[in-house]
This record gives sequence, structure tokens and C-alpha cells, in this order.
Amino acid sequence: MLVFGLVSGAEPITLISLLVVMTGACPRRNGWMFILGIFTVETGIVLTATFLLGGSVSPSSKPGHSFLWARLIVGLALIIVGLLLRRPPREQAAAKPDATQRLRGLTPTKSFLAGLVVADYVGPVLASVAIAATTVPLGGQLVAVACYSLVATGIPLTVMLVTTRSEAALQKLTNGMVWVMDHRRVLGSWFGLVAGALVSVDAVISIVQS
Repeated sequence: MLVFGLVSGAEPITLISLLVVMTGACPRRNGWMFILGIFTVETGIVLTATFLLGGSVSPSSKPGHSFLWARLIVGLALIIVGLLLRRPPREQAAAKPDATQRLRGLTPTKSFLAGLVVADYVGPVLASVAIAATTVPLGGQLVAVACYSLVATGIPLTVMLVTTRSEAALQKLTNGMVWVMDHRRVLGSWFGLVAGALVSVDAVISIVQS
């Protein structure tokens, strides 16, 4: 679950969107509302899966094995995406993508809605699949959900707290956004490679043990 939390928490689009949302007039308030939005989606998916599907699939059954192979395929797909992003783009990308520009100057309420839209779905879906095929009782499943949420929400929360702790930090945030936008392709590549490797290794270990 920690691996899946890392996939959600370190997702580049989510973190970049958070930084853009915090460049408005209410950086800390917008940041809190944006994080609440992604927390609602990501943790909500995993909690729903826990109560509806938790332990419903035997790990040694065919569906259980299929879940493990699906996790491996997702991991390999992330690695492939990471490798593709290392290739030079055919066309020069815009310095400021239109999608992120729409996140500037939002109100706290709209920041919450933006969090709902931008939230990662890969991590919670993988976590839900793992919950469905676990033999751990409900109490252990809820602990696993808490571990997922701690990482998935903790990473963007740490970014927000660090970048809004002072006026100097806010200025660094503004200056840093230029670097992030210029290197977003490289950041996405590293995310795909690292997250894909973690998910793939976790899936292979589970397949071998099953």
C-alpha cells in the first residue's frame, strides 16, 4: 500500500497543479482545499473498495492471479511511458500548458474542485485491487488504507507546507514554477520509471509468493 501511496503522492501532474493553484492570492488556503479534494477522491476510492470488495477475492484463485498480473502490466506500462518521455518531443511544447493555466487565480472552493479533477486514479485503483485480494481482516485493511493515505496525501501536504512557510518560500515557489514547467517532461519520465519499477517489483514478489 505504501508503493501505491507513493504512486499517487508523487504524481507529477498533481504536484505541478498544486504549485500552480498556490500561486494565487490565497496560497495556503487554496493548497489545503486542493489537497482535501485529492484526498477525498483517492482515499474515498480505496475506502469504498475496502468495505465493498475487501477480501472478496482469494489470492490463490484465478481472479486473484489476474489482479497480480494486471498490477505488473500497469507497472511495465509506467516504465514504457517513462522511457518514451525521455525521447525529444516532435514539436516544441508550450512553456505554460493551457491546462495548468486554468488553475491560476482560483477561489478555495474551485481549488477543492480542481483537486477532485486532478487527483491520481492509478494508485487508488491498484490499492483497491490489492485490498480485494487480501486475506487480512477488516481492521488490517483499514490500517493499510491509512498507510496509503498517509503517503498519498502526505507528499503534496509536505510540498504545500514547505512552500508556504514564509514570504521567501513563496517567492522561491514562484521562481521554481519556471524550472518545473521547463523540466516537466523529465520529471514525468523519472516518475514513470521509478513508480513503474516499484509497482512491477511489488507485483513480481506477490506473484512468486502466491
